[in-house]
Amino acid sequence: WLKNTCSLKHCWYRSMELQMQERRQGAHARGVLTMVLIATASVLWLPQTFVGSKTPAGPNVARQGYRFDWMLERKDGTFDLQTQDGYWLGEKGFERTQAAQGLRYRMRPTPQEYKEGIGVDNLMWQIGPFKWKAGEAFGGTSNNKALRELKRKIASAGLTDPAQIAENEYWVQRYGHERWGPQ
Repeated sequence: WLKNTCSLKHCWYRSMELQMQERRQGAHARGVLTMVLIATASVLWLPQTFVGSKTPAGPNVARQGYRFDWMLERKDGTFDLQTQDGYWLGEKGFERTQAAQGLRYRMRPTPQEYKEGIGVDNLMWQIGPFKWKAGEAFGGTSNNKALRELKRKIASAGLTDPAQIAENEYWVQRYGHERWGPQ
């Protein structure tokens, strides 16, 4: 009788163990299926969520741009941005115009200065045949011969704006020093 009871108990535990394994396998299959569905949904719908839907391209026409030369000449009497249809000066174009005048842009030497080796100490690094301008990340200056000459010219010209000259006279009377210097 005791033997039969143990075997019945053993059978009952064995059947429970098999049921638990089946449940675990079913749960594992459901988990895998859920992960596959989430991955599919993220591939199909999430890029549109973060980036948005693709907008149709506009017509290829000339863009309105800023006239930096007019700003420097003060055509309308101010340094405000002035635009003209069909004329656009981007960052690369501005870098080229600065280099043509001998001025540095973004504290980087001009291509001509690199060719002549003027003021480029330790800016270009070379290991074997590979060269890169890693030194520009750690140092640099916008000062060069052309900029120093431009600063001297501006300082020697003094103030030319009548409103600033009048304000300087007022400041000298009131505070004992000028407000505006050469620009």
